[in-house]
Amino acid sequence: MGQSFSQSYVVQGSVAPGYESVRELFSDNIRSGKERNAQLCVYVEGECVVDLWGSAEGDTGYDGDSLQCVFSSSKAVTAVAVAQLVERGFLNYSNPIANYWPEFGAHLKSSLTLGQMLKHEGGMPHLHTPVSYEDLLPTPLDNGRVAALLAQQSPLHPLDTPREYHNLTAGWVINEVFRRQAPNKDTIGTWLDKEIAKPLEADVFMGISDEKIKKVQTLSALSQNQAMFQAFLPKFLGSQTDYNILVFMKLLKSFNKRFVEPDSRGYVPDIPGDPTSIGDPTEHFVQFMNSSPWRRSECPHGNVHASARGLARVAGAMANKGVLGDTRILTEAGWNMLHDNSSVEVDAAMGRCRTQFTQGGVNKFHDYPDDILAERVFKSGRDGFVGWLGFGGSVLQWHPGRNIGFGYTVTLLTWWDLVNTNGRKLQKEVVTCHQAQMTRTQEKTQTIQHTDNNETVL
Repeated sequence: MGQSFSQSYVVQGSVAPGYESVRELFSDNIRSGKERNAQLCVYVEGECVVDLWGSAEGDTGYDGDSLQCVFSSSKAVTAVAVAQLVERGFLNYSNPIANYWPEFGAHLKSSLTLGQMLKHEGGMPHLHTPVSYEDLLPTPLDNGRVAALLAQQSPLHPLDTPREYHNLTAGWVINEVFRRQAPNKDTIGTWLDKEIAKPLEADVFMGISDEKIKKVQTLSALSQNQAMFQAFLPKFLGSQTDYNILVFMKLLKSFNKRFVEPDSRGYVPDIPGDPTSIGDPTEHFVQFMNSSPWRRSECPHGNVHASARGLARVAGAMANKGVLGDTRILTEAGWNMLHDNSSVEVDAAMGRCRTQFTQGGVNKFHDYPDDILAERVFKSGRDGFVGWLGFGGSVLQWHPGRNIGFGYTVTLLTWWDLVNTNGRKLQKEVVTCHQAQMTRTQEKTQTIQHTDNNETVL
């Protein structure tokens, strides 16, 4: 049977009136073991309406300020930092990267623009030569070794689509461009701390310092055999996955093709080492992601460490066109440029699903009548949101139409679930609660207006 944590789980925090069902869903995920340690924070119209954290195993050291890696949710954080340089005139999405970094123009990359790289259309989804993570530490970045390696990479585009998801490589390229153009030659990690984290009072960091390392939580994951066993279990017996065994086996095949099996084009893994060298591949990934090189280096598209509170404050500002409370992190013009020039393209790395990335590097989630099944699953509950999500479960997205900022973080990496189902369902419930609040407000306003009209007639 599936493991139940009903005797040990703890959920703390608060929700505003009307969002009680969000707490119930979050608590169910913790109690059932679908999450081990997790945080959820939501802003609506600049106000925090959900601030929750929980531990399935009653971990008293885990709280609302704990930090965990948010993986590709980092892409949305990086997009905001780059947008700040764009609005201040240091970068332009339409300019070739080689304008800022001439050596990058080698090997048919001279016309590749910053916007194309942010849209995952750079033809560099991985590299043919491995990067040393020691060279990605903030200080060694200026030794030029990573820059030289990236400049020598030749682009390889899919035959029938310009887009192929770049796990980490685009972030490495963008950081090199960023530090060449930023005032004081700041890396994205340094800039993030000064221009986003501190002004917003948001715990969102890249390149974890000795001071903050004690707040970083250890990540864990079910082995492939453990996850397969859970997929065999029906939900009424406490399965910790949302997929039956037939669907799970397809997902496992996709995961292994993407992260474990050798690439036919000769690409090396983004994560150093052989994922099968110590048995289960998930153990290899977890060990590296808990390691010092991963936590301390700068991978702008993969290793931001944050709390859900921190993510939600960033998302809350972005939902409100760059403003949260008295703090503005983007002008409205900069915000618009970040969200402009989106295009819908099939992504060669995502099971033929389409994504809608903007020139600034965030995805617009919109439901379309011709969505295939995988697209409907991926976007369910996310219509109208903007941002991205991270390997294992995290979500950083905002809904400009509803002024919702959503941040979700986890320590149990549900590696088989590339649509982040737990977070997606919480997003859907938040929207449901918000819509109910809006409906009640509209009904109350109509009642008052009707009463006033009757009094006027009398």
